[in-house]
Amino acid sequence: MSTKLISVVIPTRERNATLALCLDRLAPGAQTLPHDQYEVIVSDDSAGHLAFELVRDRFPWARWREGPGRGPAANRNAGARAARGSWLVFTDDDCLPEPQWLEAYVAAMNPNEEALDVLEGRTTCRAGLDSPRQTAPLNLDGGRLWSCNFAIRRAGFEKIGGFDERYPYAHMEDADLQFRLRKAGYMIHFVPHAEVDHPPRPLPWGVRLARVHESSVLHMVLHGPRRGLPWYLVNQARARMSRIVRGRKSMDTVSALASLPVELSHIALHWHAWHRKALSYTPDARNSDRRREAPERGAITQQRA
Repeated sequence: MSTKLISVVIPTRERNATLALCLDRLAPGAQTLPHDQYEVIVSDDSAGHLAFELVRDRFPWARWREGPGRGPAANRNAGARAARGSWLVFTDDDCLPEPQWLEAYVAAMNPNEEALDVLEGRTTCRAGLDSPRQTAPLNLDGGRLWSCNFAIRRAGFEKIGGFDERYPYAHMEDADLQFRLRKAGYMIHFVPHAEVDHPPRPLPWGVRLARVHESSVLHMVLHGPRRGLPWYLVNQARARMSRIVRGRKSMDTVSALASLPVELSHIALHWHAWHRKALSYTPDARNSDRRREAPERGAITQQRA
């Protein structure tokens, strides 16, 4: 139960092949930071605990924890709760940390325990994105607190409440965290030598891709600016078409073109339900519920009197 300087938190769900590549980069001796200064926690949301045997047999120096099964935001929080380090460093199970990744973060850490500091690393995609059916987060110059590469003091993470577990998908939960951190006065510093490579991942198709927009609606309602459905559909179509036009032409181009109307139709079909659900989380909705309940409680009191 020794205390570490750093706890690396890796949420995973049914991606053992890429998880193994990530853990190879964090094995004793793989990082320039001595291994006695950090621990690795794998929080596993897989059905059937798929990563348990992998960690036990190939990476016994890592700590496996069962995830809560409520999405990536809750899974990251579960990993953070198991941490022993004074700093949390997050990455994803399909990322490849560079050898100097953790040492670069340590060099940038403020020794003042009261400092409200957050560190964001450099995230690359060395293989490139040559298909509109691929995606990868990039952060080459700072300004994007991707959940796959950042560090925060554990006490600060707990104070801010961690990731908002109302975000159901791996989308916008890190933007939400960044918004709340800045609002609370935290300073986010870019550490270019704290680098991870994020290989391209397949983009979901049609309805599966459209579902993540529920998280976008939630973020828009909670933090603004609030936009209407026509604006949202137009901007989403422009973003998708820009990737399609710029990308190398192949069968992926045809697939992306076929996916787009399905994605937009699903957004339009579920927009109002997503919006109502997001509004139920706002302070105005909670106050309205309390106002509706107040007369009922009063009426009960009068009847009993």
